[in-house]
Amino acid sequence: MRPGDLDSRRFAIFRKLGVGTPLITSKANSQIKKAKALLRRSGREKWGQFLVEGVRLTEEAVGCAAVEVLYYTAKLLDTVRGEELLTAARARGIPIVECSEQVLAEMSDTVTPQGVVAVVNKPAWDFAPTGLIAVADELQDPGNLGTLFRTALAAGAAGLVLTPGCADPYNSKVVRASMGAVLKLPHWEMGVEEIAGMAEAAVFQLVVADLVDSQDYFAVRFAPNVALVIGNEAHGPSARLREKAHVRVKIPLFGPMESLNASVAAGILLYEVARQHRYG
Repeated sequence: MRPGDLDSRRFAIFRKLGVGTPLITSKANSQIKKAKALLRRSGREKWGQFLVEGVRLTEEAVGCAAVEVLYYTAKLLDTVRGEELLTAARARGIPIVECSEQVLAEMSDTVTPQGVVAVVNKPAWDFAPTGLIAVADELQDPGNLGTLFRTALAAGAAGLVLTPGCADPYNSKVVRASMGAVLKLPHWEMGVEEIAGMAEAAVFQLVVADLVDSQDYFAVRFAPNVALVIGNEAHGPSARLREKAHVRVKIPLFGPMESLNASVAAGILLYEVARQHRYG
């Protein structure tokens, strides 16, 4: 596509949307500086917002989350899908702002940006521990936490609890690994003592994945309300949750391996609980 063709197409898109967006070319722009701050956890906590990057994740955010503003470059207009994304954002009343490639790179932590970044308000949900919920107990690897979000949502979990020490759920690597699940799956931050207290009150059956003094998971009958704890990658579940567990389960290893990846183990256990809940 020639530059002139791109300009004509951009004009046609803006005419259809009924807007003409400003072009930001300065990295010192106050909007850009605020968005860039969201790459850091301190910035996300200060503003209560996070960044979503790339066409697919931005589509998810526009469809299901409170997007404050969408930044894009001319690169986004190379495809019909990009044009449709801008149209959908405008239809929902989301401000769309064009940036230069250099400016958008300030808000990106990927090697090859796809030409779009959205600023999204952090979601909030009421806590309703019914059915199956997952508990990430100090999971520190962003890839593992993001995959746990994705798998828990796919398995039909009602939500995900994160204990202190977990990776930030709004870290860009977590958001990408979750494939948008962080936007859809209710999740809450909760202390270990609060979780232990609910286990004592029999709000749910506390099931802890553990290699010590535990039963094979396929020999366990799971209750209608289950909180499945997946512990830290290095030292496993916290002592307090291990102590308060109604049952500790393990995945038997039939080959010469010492353990499974935390997110892989979580997937096996989540789907066993889901299987029993649906077909038990």
